[in-house]
Amino acid sequence: MPGSAHRWALAATALFVALPTLASSQQATSRAPFDRPGVPPLVCGKRADVERMLKEQLGERAMAHGLSHTGAVAEIFTSPKGTWTIIATSPNGTSCVIGSGESWQTTLAADETI
Repeated sequence: MPGSAHRWALAATALFVALPTLASSQQATSRAPFDRPGVPPLVCGKRADVERMLKEQLGERAMAHGLSHTGAVAEIFTSPKGTWTIIATSPNGTSCVIGSGESWQTTLAADETI
């Protein structure tokens, strides 16, 4: 597997390993998964509300998604400024931010795959 594709696969695998925990969890905690200005310390709620917050406060839009074996959906949101957020939506409809950061860059492998 080419370098960037291999790194992407490893990151996706790590993400989906964490999804079963989210899928079985139905209550939010007060621990912040990230700390960025303008973003509440904990973001869990209806997917539409989380998506709206990411769009309005950070200018982020969904750019990729995947389905775990538990039925949870992971989505990556990015902005033109390079900020990124990963949310996971459990089968019960609760979406939670599970990671975020800056300097997102979409990289294509030599064979033009991600």
